[in-house]
Amino acid sequence: MKNLLLAVAVAGLALLPQGLSAQKKAKIDKRAGYMEVPWFQTHNDESVALTGHEFIQKVQDMGFWDMEEQTVAQILAGNVPSALKKFRKITYTISLPVSRLKKDLKPSEKRYQKYKVEMWVLPDYLAVGNDEDFVRMPMGPLAAQRVADSLYCSLPTTFLSDRIDEVSEGRIEIFPFRPVEDRNMKPLCFEDSNNAINALMRAKGLKFGQFVSGLKKDVVLTTRLENEPEYYRHVAIYGWFHPDGHPQQPLFIRHGNFYSDYSHGIRLIYRTIKINGYEHDLRDVLEDPVLFLVVSNEKVPFKRASYDWQKPWYFTPKKWQYSK
Repeated sequence: MKNLLLAVAVAGLALLPQGLSAQKKAKIDKRAGYMEVPWFQTHNDESVALTGHEFIQKVQDMGFWDMEEQTVAQILAGNVPSALKKFRKITYTISLPVSRLKKDLKPSEKRYQKYKVEMWVLPDYLAVGNDEDFVRMPMGPLAAQRVADSLYCSLPTTFLSDRIDEVSEGRIEIFPFRPVEDRNMKPLCFEDSNNAINALMRAKGLKFGQFVSGLKKDVVLTTRLENEPEYYRHVAIYGWFHPDGHPQQPLFIRHGNFYSDYSHGIRLIYRTIKINGYEHDLRDVLEDPVLFLVVSNEKVPFKRASYDWQKPWYFTPKKWQYSK
């Protein structure tokens, strides 16, 4: 009977997602302090800066693409709260079965390879405004990728989104709005959601600049968008974690890349990461046939670990089309 239970346990571990059976929970490296976002050290145009509320009023009646342009312009001009001008360091350790990395494994060789990952992450979602008056701004994936590229950052994978959630310094319950026509896609709804989030954080004694769980869904990278042709021009979202740690939103890829609503957020990770002490470009790691396993729980590496923002959708009276 004992041997039978052991066999069942081993079989169960084999069915777990890769690496999770031997993974050390992520943590904040508080000794590392903060790292300034290089872009914002040289881009700080106060002449165009608006408060969060002023910005919402400005873009309220704009179409999607015009609002995207205005959001990107404000962020790249440095009009973001001070906490978003500094990365915080997260570390985690993952042990992967060597059999996934090497085909001909000798009996004398170890069965697991351990990897320590160090990465710098923005502590909250991208926002427009100052420390006293800001709004976390949803963006479509193309605008988000433009900002990420400018800041030499990457959007997260679902795996990295989970790691960021693990380091949360506080948790709030998600605050969903009932969909009424297209209200959830409107800037005023973005501001209402932002105000609700801030109120829930204050009630828990939490401050902007801490890692807080339950704020928004992440716009993420997934190989499904490039490997399933019908979804190539879509956006992937994931997360919005409940206090018990489970995500409200499983990976979802059915919205076109011209869509965002109040529940979407843009979280950025600096592209220079360390794996076992050596520096790597996160984008290169995601595209590497072996190393992608330490930052992704997908079955294959990325062909291109980013959204193709240089070819946006545009609208004609008849249908949405993709620019050539």
